[in-house]
Amino acid sequence: MFTTPLLAGLEAHRERIGQAAGLLTVAQYLAGWFICSDIRRRGTSAGVSPLRFIGGCGLSILQLQYSEKLQAPALIWTSIFTLAFSLLYSLWFWWYTPPSGRGALYRLTATVATVTAGLYAYGAQGDGPDVMYRLGMVLTVLALAFIALPLAQLRSIIRAKSSAGLPLPAILASTGATVLWLLYGMLINNTFIVVQKIIAMGLCTVQLSLFIIYPASTGSGDSAVGPGSFCVA
Repeated sequence: MFTTPLLAGLEAHRERIGQAAGLLTVAQYLAGWFICSDIRRRGTSAGVSPLRFIGGCGLSILQLQYSEKLQAPALIWTSIFTLAFSLLYSLWFWWYTPPSGRGALYRLTATVATVTAGLYAYGAQGDGPDVMYRLGMVLTVLALAFIALPLAQLRSIIRAKSSAGLPLPAILASTGATVLWLLYGMLINNTFIVVQKIIAMGLCTVQLSLFIIYPASTGSGDSAVGPGSFCVA
């Protein structure tokens, strides 16, 4: 499907490219620690949405299943690491959630678990073309929705005219991972991965442009954007 002289020359290095992309993805997931650190400092998770953490668990489980079907080692171990981080962050969030707020957390967890279980059960029916296509389509939609989460905070950045709340190292890691995953998707001829990463690249480009349009030094030191805002590759 994707055939160019450049891709043909990189075919022998496919798994190394995947491993490099996986390392950058894991490094980018470490940005979630900034959210957890802020929660610990305040002593409560109030005001922070658990959707990124809980949703990350469900998405990682489905991506792991899909990666196993593709028999792509780089995608498999990356999904395992992102699942481990998402579980750790979710438990951290739960620990610092006051009893009065745990009901909403449990409801969100139950909803994500139900949807994940249903999709996983469908994916477990086999590796036929129809199952793979539909599972890939659903994963693409979920991944793009997950990638778009930081867009909800663009208004706060524009209003504050400061990018101080955006973690540049995490966004750079995410951008690098997106480029490598895009290349990896082309090498394994997977349209769903390619589409995801092209759109993700657009989002990362928007976030990087904010550092030029709204330099941190020109705005107030207190940005309304949480320290955990990052582009998910």
